[in-house]
Amino acid sequence: MTRQEIIELSNQLTERKGERNLNLQSLFTFVLQDICKRQRFWWRRVMATFNLTAGMKEYDLSALLSEIAFEEIIKIELVTSPDRTELAPIFDSDSVIQMTLATTRVVPSRYTIKPGESQRILFDPADANYGGYIVGWGMPNPATDTATQAVPLIPSWGHNTIVAGMMAKIFKYAYGSKNDKTVDAQMEYEQGLVDLMSKKQFDPNYRLQLSVAEDAIRST
Repeated sequence: MTRQEIIELSNQLTERKGERNLNLQSLFTFVLQDICKRQRFWWRRVMATFNLTAGMKEYDLSALLSEIAFEEIIKIELVTSPDRTELAPIFDSDSVIQMTLATTRVVPSRYTIKPGESQRILFDPADANYGGYIVGWGMPNPATDTATQAVPLIPSWGHNTIVAGMMAKIFKYAYGSKNDKTVDAQMEYEQGLVDLMSKKQFDPNYRLQLSVAEDAIRST
């Protein structure tokens, strides 16, 4: 389904109760994000390429993917031909201040998120131009005035859950949380979430592997 088809179907199934008083484009985004917050669904994992320019140290993550924000970074690799180098995430305040003030150009080996931001990333100023890869967990972030009809991130088999989520919110606004229509739509929404959560990976042969390292003690 397209974005407009989802919004229109939600409208039809709720007797157009939210059409006049609710921004349905914003509600659409709200429900997308609520679905994605429930679990790290495998289809939320995203990858983007980027170019690191010599001397620059601050970059906008939101410019890397269309209508998708990085909720969390899994890995960043720099292409240091012929190798790839994984960069270390920095969390402590002193190092973050050092990176903010750094002027010496180096081969970048670390990164952090700019304080007060969620989509601005900092590197040490690079000594040359590099390519790189960022892998992370994506969060839908569509603009309300976009002409794009594609639904960001959520696959086609989850579009019914978006419809149910929008219905639940519209009915709650129109009739209150205790109304039978609201309750029924909310139950349908929650069942849709359960169905999405049941598909753990893109391949049914996936098995979660845990490795435990233990020190062996031998008596002599």
